[in-house]
This record gives sequence, C-alpha cells and structure tokens, in this order.
Amino acid sequence: MDYDIIFRLATLLLGIAGAAKILYEFSIVRRTRMREEYRFAREFLSDIEPGKKVHPFLREKGYQAIAGDSNMSGDEIEYLLSLTRPERALRDYVLGRAYLEHFPQSGNLQLKFKGKYAGKWSRRVRMYGYIGMYVVSAFLAFSPLLLASYFKVTFAHTISAFAISASVFLPYAWLSLRAGMCIYRAEKLVAHQDRHTQRILVSEGMRKARAGSLGR
Repeated sequence: MDYDIIFRLATLLLGIAGAAKILYEFSIVRRTRMREEYRFAREFLSDIEPGKKVHPFLREKGYQAIAGDSNMSGDEIEYLLSLTRPERALRDYVLGRAYLEHFPQSGNLQLKFKGKYAGKWSRRVRMYGYIGMYVVSAFLAFSPLLLASYFKVTFAHTISAFAISASVFLPYAWLSLRAGMCIYRAEKLVAHQDRHTQRILVSEGMRKARAGSLGR
C-alpha cells in the first residue's frame, strides 16, 4: 500500500473541507450583515418620514451609515436612494464620485460631470488610456510565463521572474482597471438617473425650504 498517496489524498480532502467550511461561514456572516443593514435602513428611513423631526446630525450620520461612506453628504445619499436601483446607484456614485457633482436644486437630474469631464471625448480619452495601461501592465506582469519558452528559461528562473514582475505590475494593472471602471460607472449613473421611483425622500429642512418658497 502506497502510504504517500494516501497521505496526499487525505491532505487534499482536509484542505477542501477546510475551504468549504470557510466559504460557508463567510456566507453566514454575509447574510447576517445584510439582515442587520436591512433592519437599520428600515428603522432609519422610518425615522425620517415626512412629519417626523430628526436632528440634522442624526440624519447625516444615518445616511452615511447606509452608504458606508462618511465623506458623502446626506443630500447626496438621499437623492441616490430615490433612484430605481438605490444600492447600485450608491456603489456607482462611490466609484465615480471624483468625476461627478451633485446639484440638489436641479430637480430630477441632480448629478452632472465636473467641468473638465463634461465632454464625452475627454472621458473617452481617459477611459481608453486606463484600459491601455491595464493591458500593458497585465502583459508585463505575466510576461515571464508567456515568454519563458521563447527564451528557453528554466522553470525556477521563470517562477522567480514572475514573482518579481507580478509584484511590480499587477498593482498598476488593478489600479488602471479600477480607474477606467470608475469613469464607466459614473457615465452609467448619469445616463440612468432619470429613472426615478415616484417616492422621493425629502428631508425636513428641504420640505420647509420648499414650503417657504411656495408661500412667498
């Protein structure tokens, strides 16, 4: 009986079982977190319904907790939550925020590109440039594996070269891809923000301001 093979199979099975356990526990944690997010969102949105008074600080912090970003204002988050796919809108806005501006008094279309990104050509040049940087960086990262047979490099040297090239160029590839994705998601958000639900969340301060302007 080949005990070495049995040992390797047992090690493999234990590794698979351990990985399965980790994935299962991760899924449990994720479901629990989603339930907690739902309960918090339900309670907070109930607290800011029209007619209920809420302190501006609590309103701001509540919206930031929903978005998971303390750099966003309550007005920004409030508008994003009024769109048909609020969760996707929040993610897209977090990604593309560097390219966008929020104009609360602009009616239904409150998100616009910042001045230097307003032109479609300006955004396309940047996006395609980032994609090009991603392709070049990814190629350089994997070039030792792709070119090893051509240059007849030994396996050990190939692995060493790949470890070095991957550690240098893979971060650049990831950052370039993410930068291009930020512009793409910002464009999608601006293009589809007119698809609102009928229920727009209006804060106490905004309601009073509107009521005052109508009474003049």
